[in-house]
Amino acid sequence: MALILTLAFDAASASRFEHARQAHFPPDRNLIPAHLTLFQQLPSDRIDEVATRLGAVTAETPPLPFTVDGILDFGRGAAYRLDMPGFAAFHGALRAAFGGLLTAQDDRRRKPHVTIQNKVDRATAEATQAALREGFSPWRGLAHAALLWHYRGGPWEAAGEFQLEGQR
Repeated sequence: MALILTLAFDAASASRFEHARQAHFPPDRNLIPAHLTLFQQLPSDRIDEVATRLGAVTAETPPLPFTVDGILDFGRGAAYRLDMPGFAAFHGALRAAFGGLLTAQDDRRRKPHVTIQNKVDRATAEATQAALREGFSPWRGLAHAALLWHYRGGPWEAAGEFQLEGQR
């Protein structure tokens, strides 16, 4: 099975993301908390190497401030869009650190977002997007750690937490 790497958020942002996800994600598919995925298929048989490489990058990376600035249309879902100025550099450093371990799907740039709904019909997705946009007001938050997870076909199992410890 694979390892998944995500970002952890300040408590207030995490609560807002999770509340929206609980309200809109199909319940039978909502097995994990709201998250921002960094990588989806790191090799689980090399977890010690992954953790070492990850620890080196997170030790040099300061917490990442962000602004939730809009709603994304996923066609069959919805997400919060994050404006996170330090994200590209952090993700790029991780891609470089994980050289040789990444699948083609993981070895690409990502746009920071938190998925609130996925794999529903178009009408449901449009209704969710409208509901999320109604009264939407941007907010600021902070990503403070990278979370490593085991994926074994069901709910994810925690495999490690790596604080973003660099200085600004």
